[in-house]
Amino acid sequence: MNIFDLYLDKIIILIKKLNKDGSLELPESLNGINVDIPPSNFDCDISTNVAMVLSKANKKSPIDIANILIELIKNEDEKIESISAAKPGFINIKFKTIYWNNFIKSINQNHKDYGVNNKEKKQKYLIEFVSANPTGPLHVGHCRGAILGDVISNILIFNKHDVSKEYYVNDYGNQIINLQNLFFLELGKYFLMKNSQLKTLIYILVIT
Repeated sequence: MNIFDLYLDKIIILIKKLNKDGSLELPESLNGINVDIPPSNFDCDISTNVAMVLSKANKKSPIDIANILIELIKNEDEKIESISAAKPGFINIKFKTIYWNNFIKSINQNHKDYGVNNKEKKQKYLIEFVSANPTGPLHVGHCRGAILGDVISNILIFNKHDVSKEYYVNDYGNQIINLQNLFFLELGKYFLMKNSQLKTLIYILVIT
């Protein structure tokens, strides 16, 4: 789970608590609530649209909902350095240095599993990449495909999906037949050039 998912869970728990004590109304679905990277012109670490999602159900403007929530969110987390509301209703959060120190420490302690998405349903994937045509030359696109295919496969494997990697050998069809015929033709030319007796014999067979 990443920092955005962690903080999304915190916000969901908080607003459900407020709903339980009658302080806040919730919409039918909370799926629209996001925690994201804020625009670069904001001096904060994360941003959430929770106030805009709750606005309609509470019959208040998003900025009013945001101003209510910012104090509650800050009281729930002592590692917040600053929190503010921005139009049309975003809540922007900046963390203290100790938060990031602890965050990096937790990544180091759980480096093998940190970032694994445990929420999504695990699937079977067949990743086919490169599969260069044996009748043509390799090019930069094949190199790019090899890197992308391997990286995508590794990300899926890291997230506990069942992944198979395949490189298809395209050794069937007219292109391969033509390549085979060309090979034997060139091979025959080579031996004819190297063996004058064979060349003479073939010449005699041809003219007779």
